[in-house]
Amino acid sequence: MSAPYPVIASIVEGHGEERALQGLLHRLVPYLLPDAYADIQRPHRLPRDRMLKRDPLAQALTVVMARTPRPTGVLVLLDADDGCAVELAEQLRTHAQATHAHVPLVAVAAVREFEAWFLAGAAGLAGLAGLPDDLVPPPTPEAIRGAKEWLSKRMPPGSTYQETAHQPSFAQRFDLSAASAGAPSFDKFCRDVLFLLTGKRDASQ
Repeated sequence: MSAPYPVIASIVEGHGEERALQGLLHRLVPYLLPDAYADIQRPHRLPRDRMLKRDPLAQALTVVMARTPRPTGVLVLLDADDGCAVELAEQLRTHAQATHAHVPLVAVAAVREFEAWFLAGAAGLAGLAGLPDDLVPPPTPEAIRGAKEWLSKRMPPGSTYQETAHQPSFAQRFDLSAASAGAPSFDKFCRDVLFLLTGKRDASQ
């Protein structure tokens, strides 16, 4: 029996996203759709080299779709690194379609890396983890190769950005509106999550 509300499962590549994504989605749901409720399930981690292959991705989809309550949609998230975000997302969708065509699925590749979204919404991180109170986002955050290093350089001497330590708290604080405006891949992420909540796409997009 299906739940009377959206149930979102996710598949991620990294330990940081495994810890941070659930909290980010809890924050994002009311931001995208005020008064909405969704069951956000704990992410399932699948290393990148396996995620991009059909059979391991199919196995991961089978695992998450066996959960209770049964997911009404699945989000697959990875970093594009130096690859093309559009092509990587299409590759994931094609693999998923081959074995789980019945599953509503969205795939998002963060341009460069997940932390580029933090850079775009950096104003919300001011004062967190020793970051300066006047932290200003870079003009083109998704063009930066080394978002983690960008954050580390702005931390106090002796401190460095640690993915598993900082990603969960940063995901709770970065400026969502600024990130959506400054990082197109985060804007796509928001539109895909909204699709999982409503089952509808904006016809203008």
